[in-house]
Amino acid sequence: MFLTSRRCATSLLTAAGALAVVAGTPSLVEQHGGTAHSMAAEASLQAPLNANTTHLALPFEIPQLQLPAPKLSSEHGAGPEYSPLSSIGANPQHHAGAPVPRPFDVSYLTGYVSDVSSYQYGIYYEVVREFKNLRSNHPEVMQKNLDIVAEYNNNAHQQRVDKAIRDALADKDGVLFTAAEALGDEFGQHFLAALHEKRLPKTEFLLGNGYAARAGGIASWGRAEKLLFNNDRPFVQAPERIQRHESPERELYDGSSKSFPSGHTNQATWITTLLAMMLPEVGTQLLARGSEAGESRLVMGVHFPLDVIGGRMTGQAAAADRWNDPKMRDALLQAREEIVAEMEWRAAKPFAEMIAEDSHALSDQQAEADYTRRMTYGFTPIFATDEPVNVPTAAPALLETRFPELSYEQRAEVLRHTALPSGYPLDDRDPDKGDWQRINLARAWNAQVSIGAGGEVVVK
Repeated sequence: MFLTSRRCATSLLTAAGALAVVAGTPSLVEQHGGTAHSMAAEASLQAPLNANTTHLALPFEIPQLQLPAPKLSSEHGAGPEYSPLSSIGANPQHHAGAPVPRPFDVSYLTGYVSDVSSYQYGIYYEVVREFKNLRSNHPEVMQKNLDIVAEYNNNAHQQRVDKAIRDALADKDGVLFTAAEALGDEFGQHFLAALHEKRLPKTEFLLGNGYAARAGGIASWGRAEKLLFNNDRPFVQAPERIQRHESPERELYDGSSKSFPSGHTNQATWITTLLAMMLPEVGTQLLARGSEAGESRLVMGVHFPLDVIGGRMTGQAAAADRWNDPKMRDALLQAREEIVAEMEWRAAKPFAEMIAEDSHALSDQQAEADYTRRMTYGFTPIFATDEPVNVPTAAPALLETRFPELSYEQRAEVLRHTALPSGYPLDDRDPDKGDWQRINLARAWNAQVSIGAGGEVVVK
């Protein structure tokens, strides 16, 4: 059973049909025997935006597609146990009367259709392709891009800089540790204790282990997109305007790594989005924490705001692909069960009771406001502001655990009602493409939804 928010009663999670398809293969619904919410939803799965890389000629030259795997050694500060299988191989600390940690068996290492992006070329270039137009035709936007990062970087107080450094190190040390503060005082404390004792092997295998997290992968690293857009970082383009906030742990200002889109933001977004779906009771806070990790890149002066917005877009697209993969969704739901059982043992009370009694640094409303502000970072619209919302095919699944009682089409309508106005930089205005730039997942999460007498979706 899921509590869809702290304000809502518990309700049973309904299984949704797969919404992501790689062209040239049977739909995930057919492969796994699932059912879509409707024939219309199933038909939408066959949309041409889901194209396989092997059948298309690239419209650009890729300098290097076989990207080097991230190093998985203790040189990155993750310790000698750090490996892709650390959650399977690590020895958990056992306690009398506590749940017995049970890692996945080896069948969960492979077999995920979502290891390949549902977009062209198997990556997420399409999601943020509008950046090329901005760079070529909108110098005023690119100038504001620099001005905004300089303002964040130059004016951050030391406490915010310290958090930004922690967020910078989290790409390899583990986003779960930095995301824990969003869970609440008691929940977060118990969650961190369980992580330190290696008692959440399923959760760590999927979302921990830095770049080796199994719910991540090459398609969602963002490195191919960085090479394709080939945009230098702020401290390379304008070193005189950026203050470097160094860390003794490792070099954080690598000028050889390109800027767009932000890989740290991408990683923090897909992890916190999937964790929000696993734990919808604290979903808004988790989404806000992921967006704050993106903001940290501006504080560090290592990314432009458009990089961060783009990283949020690719990260959510990657999370949607993962949730739409039935095998990955099954694994994530098992990880939820693992977390709930561990928290109930540690808190000595039902999970719902712990959530209801816990305190948070951010209310739902403040978390939504922070998230929404970080969707635009002070940019103003440069295109028409009254265009209809093109909800990405995979996106409604991201509301599945928040609104299990709604259909695919009804969740899509919630996303339309809560989206940003059109016209902001990176808004993809192609009516045949989905537009992740406008999807305000935190506002959708907080929405009060009812169904009118005529079957229409009413969103407040």
